[in-house]
Amino acid sequence: MRIMISCLALLAVTGAFAAEPVEPPAATVVVCTSIQDNSCAGAASKFSADVGKLWGFSQVSNVPDKLIHVWFYRDKELGRVELPVKAAHWRTWSNITVSKNMVGPWRLEARDAAGKVLASYSFTIE
Repeated sequence: MRIMISCLALLAVTGAFAAEPVEPPAATVVVCTSIQDNSCAGAASKFSADVGKLWGFSQVSNVPDKLIHVWFYRDKELGRVELPVKAAHWRTWSNITVSKNMVGPWRLEARDAAGKVLASYSFTIE
């Protein structure tokens, strides 16, 4: 009887210290014309060909170590930027210089360290 009570007490104590469930990695990504106060400014889905430079902005949760921004123009990879993630909830950004003749469809993907796409943002330069 004593052994049974001890086992029940042990189960109750270990249940009290059970780990909180960890949320899966998540990210958002958006493209804008500038970064102001650690936030995206001038977000749009269409930009003028004379924009010059665009910024990709991401907010992440539970992404360990790093986030990778992959920039595509007409489905061809143009650039890949590794961005450190230093907290469970983090904001980060990258940029790309755009020539006036680079009109058409673009895409920015936010990927985890293993290459899994966490978020994607399609936009057009006209």
